[in-house]
Amino acid sequence: MISDTHDTSLMQDLIIISVVARPNQPFASYDLLQAISATGMQFGAMNIFHYYSPASMDKKPLFSLASATEPGEFDLNQMGNFSCSGLILFMNIQQVPDKRKAFTLMLETAEQLAEDLQGELRSGTRNPWNEAIKQQYLDKMV
Repeated sequence: MISDTHDTSLMQDLIIISVVARPNQPFASYDLLQAISATGMQFGAMNIFHYYSPASMDKKPLFSLASATEPGEFDLNQMGNFSCSGLILFMNIQQVPDKRKAFTLMLETAEQLAEDLQGELRSGTRNPWNEAIKQQYLDKMV
């Protein structure tokens, strides 16, 4: 069992950005898959998408993307029938070599997805995205 202290420290190390669908307009099917693929993310472990540094030889993701709809994974064999209320991009800042660069890439990816899917950016707690939240995240990376 993981202790509460471990849970708290893990949450402090996570950076989460959500891309939320507009009411009654879920992200769906092949349009969703095309938008994710256009970001350069690759389908992989845990049936979610991952962004790998092109220069990385160890194939550790800089950040990952899950569905906001439980259980969070994608079934590529059923994408024609799939829809979700949003996407969650997340990164453990203790597991990436250049935290700020990885964050910038993750934010750019989230912005691209929001634009392509006509969604809205939110912080990990689902507050509307703004410069103050961006600065809070950057401050975590000291």
